[in-house]
Amino acid sequence: MVTEEQKQGITELLQSILQTMGIEARVSPEDNLNGTEFNIYTPDSRLLIGQRGANLAALQTLVHSVAYRKFPGIERFSIDIDDYRKQREYRLREIAKRASEQVKKSGRSVRLEAMNPYERRIVHAYLSNEYGIDTTSVGNEPNRKIIISPKQKGEI
Repeated sequence: MVTEEQKQGITELLQSILQTMGIEARVSPEDNLNGTEFNIYTPDSRLLIGQRGANLAALQTLVHSVAYRKFPGIERFSIDIDDYRKQREYRLREIAKRASEQVKKSGRSVRLEAMNPYERRIVHAYLSNEYGIDTTSVGNEPNRKIIISPKQKGEI
């Protein structure tokens, strides 16, 4: 877990960045099973999240870069805005579940929408123990997609 001193430093960094951007927000560090998450609550969430989470990803990269220099050896942490990532993860799992059911019924592969690496990892992990299907990422960034297909006979 991130120490209290590190939480304070990262919270202040985030608040400084947001203030410089002219965004009124509250930053709340929360410990969970995946480590520490800094959730930003703001009426300007759509602006901060950006299209498909692009601005959120950029903000996290910036804050990680500064935090890892300021606190060498700091544990991994994440940034979320108004629980966007939690909601997106839930939606991705629902999409993956429906697609895997469709593959099992039809015996045909299903291609999902383009996703960033974080989102693809969620889908691959969610379907990794699903019997009778296989997942593969295809294409080039930023248009890389997941194909969910039936396992070939003889595959384990």
